[in-house]
This record gives sequence, C-alpha cells and structure tokens, in this order.
Amino acid sequence: MSLKTDKSIKKRLACIAVALICVFTSMAIPPASAEKTVEELNNEIAKIEQDIQENQEKLDEVEDDIRTNEDKLNDLNNQIDKINDQIDLLDESIDILNGDINSIQNNIEVTANDIDEINLRREEILLQIAETESLMAETEEMLLARIRENYMSGGTGSTLELLLSSEDMATFFARKELLTRVSEEDTRLITGLSEDINELNSLNAELEAKKTELEEKEESLNTQMSTLTEKQDDLESSKQIQQGKKNDVTDKQNEVKYILEDLDKDSDAYKAAIKRKEKEREALEAQIEAAIKQEGSIAGDEPDEEYNNDGKMMWPVPGSTRLTATYPSYSDGSPHWGIDIVRTDVTTKGSPFRAAQGGEVILALNDGNWNYGFGNYCIIDHGDGKHTLYAHAQTLYVSKGDIVQKGEEIGRIGDTGNTTGPHLHFEVRIKNSNGDVSRVNPLNYVSKP
Repeated sequence: MSLKTDKSIKKRLACIAVALICVFTSMAIPPASAEKTVEELNNEIAKIEQDIQENQEKLDEVEDDIRTNEDKLNDLNNQIDKINDQIDLLDESIDILNGDINSIQNNIEVTANDIDEINLRREEILLQIAETESLMAETEEMLLARIRENYMSGGTGSTLELLLSSEDMATFFARKELLTRVSEEDTRLITGLSEDINELNSLNAELEAKKTELEEKEESLNTQMSTLTEKQDDLESSKQIQQGKKNDVTDKQNEVKYILEDLDKDSDAYKAAIKRKEKEREALEAQIEAAIKQEGSIAGDEPDEEYNNDGKMMWPVPGSTRLTATYPSYSDGSPHWGIDIVRTDVTTKGSPFRAAQGGEVILALNDGNWNYGFGNYCIIDHGDGKHTLYAHAQTLYVSKGDIVQKGEEIGRIGDTGNTTGPHLHFEVRIKNSNGDVSRVNPLNYVSKP
C-alpha cells in the first residue's frame, strides 16, 4: 500500500460533509394556522348544544295534545337549524383535524427520511474511520520498521562516524545520500501519520455530532407520532359526534314530515315549511351537481372497458313494478326529477335494485341519515356523460370508487330520507361537453318490462 494518505478517501469525506450540511439544514415547514382552532369550534358547538337542550326542554314541557302543530313545527325547525349549525362546525373541525393529521404525517415522513439519511451518513463515516485507522496502523508499522532497519544498520551515527567507517569517499557520499533519503521518508511518514490522526479526530467529532442529531430527530419523531395519535382520536370522536347529530336531524325531519301531513295546506306554517323544503332541495341539487361535475364523465368520453357498457340501460328494479311518481313533477305540480318505482309482486321494502348499466360509483351515502331528503343514495357514472341516481335505499352495497356491472345488485329499496313510503327514486342526468349537468326523463333511457 502507498505510504501517502489515500486522496480518494479525503475526497469522499469532503462530499459526505457537504451532503450532511444539505440534509440537516432542511427543516419541515409547520402548517399555517387555521382561522379558528378546533378548541374554538368545540366551544361554539357547546354553546349551540346548550340552546338545543333549552329548546328540547320547551318541547318536552307541554304535551303534544295541547300544542298546535304549527308551534311544534316551529320548534322542530329551530332544532334542525341549530343541529345543522353544529354539523357545519363539526365539518370545519374535521377539516382542520384532517389538515393537521396530513401535516403531521408529512413531517413524520420528512423526519423519518432524515433519520434514514443520518444513519446512512453515519455508516459512511464509520467506514471512513475504519479505513483511516487501517492506514494509520500500516503507516506506524512501516515507520517502526524503518527505525529498526536504521538502528540495525548503524544509520543513526554522526557524520564523523560515517566518514571514519567508510572505506573511501565514494562509500561515504553514498551512505550520506542514503541516510538523507531515509530521513526525508521518515519525516513524510510522521507528517502523514499526524494528518491521519487529525483526520480521524475530525471524523470522530463529526460522528458524535450526527449521533446527537439522530437522537434529536428520533425524539422529535416520537413526539409527532404521539401528537398524530391524539389528533386521530379527536377526529374519530368528532366523526362519531357528527354522526349522532345527523341522526338527530333525521329524527327531527321525520317528525316534521308527519306534522306536515296534518297541516292546513293554506296555512302560513305550511307555506313556510314548503319554502324550507325548496331550500333543502336546492342544497341536494348542489351536492349532486358538484359530484357529477367533479367526478363524472362528459359527453363524448369513451366508457371504460371495465364497465362492459353495451349502450342500453336496463330497468333498475326486477319483478313486477309500477310507478308512483314520474318526471318532471309530482301530481301536485312540485318538481320531481326522476321516477319512483315500487314492487307489485312482493313487499317493496327490502327488495333489491340493480345498476341500469355498467359504470363507476362517484357518490355513495349509506349512513341512514336524511341527506337533504334522499336518505341513502348513490350516483353511477356510465361514461359518455351519462349518470344514474338511486335514492331512499334501505341499504347500499356499493361505495364511492366501486366498479359495477349492468344488472349487478347494488342495494335494497327502502324509505330513508323524505318519503311517504318505500320506493326506489331513479334518475338519469347528462353532463354535456361543456361540463353542464342536466336532468332528463329516465323513461327515455329505460323501459318498464
């Protein structure tokens, strides 16, 4: 092995040092603070809850038989509004928690990558230390060998001793030159060994610094993991509370539905209730249109091969059926953008319904809640801008993102949401090449067998 310090080793060490500087100067950017904290939102939710409890006490104070339907309807609607306010705040809280969780997860990923990088650099430093120590050992051995050789050959004498022991001047000068070269080589060996020692000390110091950095990173990671767990627990708790609130709304809406059946159709209370239903219908339409605009295909899009789309829709309810409402309005003239199908050969509730055509589920709500009056419902995108909607299900067998085939059973008929009895509400909606969504007569696409 060469007596000089391996230059490639030093070059690699320099590269490692630069890389380490780059790694440890990168820091995860903390998430921007939200306009409201989760704690502030929880406080608002608690305040509304107090109002809800007070209203409920008023509802419970007087027996139903001595209260007018109008009074009870007003109290129920107030409760529904306040509970919906809580649901909105819970939505906001859940969004914040999801944002916090995503941020923490990103920081955990960055920290874990930093830890991996530190460990890699430590391994490289340890390898360089081992190589340097090996080089030092070889250098020391060669230096000791040189000293022993000089001692055994008597090369440590003075110039006078060298002259007296030489047979002639030629021998003297030859020995003098040899001793000079040996001395220079020994000096270089000693100098090189000293540099190696300094380099080793530097590597040891760098390694110690990286070990400390690693310990700090690992501690930070553990803290973030703990915070993540807490946030996830908060998220689950918020979702459970939200589900309970949605159940409350559904219960109250059902009470409203029954009261409306007994109200005078010419009364101000009934007219006000109809206006509320119109607003609810507008919210439902906005939800449906948003899902189709964001997720659905447009006219001209080729249906995915997975759909096995044959271009012709089938009747969504098997067996003998009849229509209880058609497109585009109910018998009283109020809007109705689909057809309502019931079974005539067996009990309607619990009967299966199926996909009219192959496609992808782009929206599916199966929580048993009111959901703006549609209860459990789903939308399937069949490609080429065509979409079908199935509402009021007792239960759905599909979730968002599922691929279904034509005729596949996707749920059971029910009466969830705003209904007067079990039926399947079925719609067809088209999204044109401009991205606009329109409601069309389903009977232009399906025929009752």
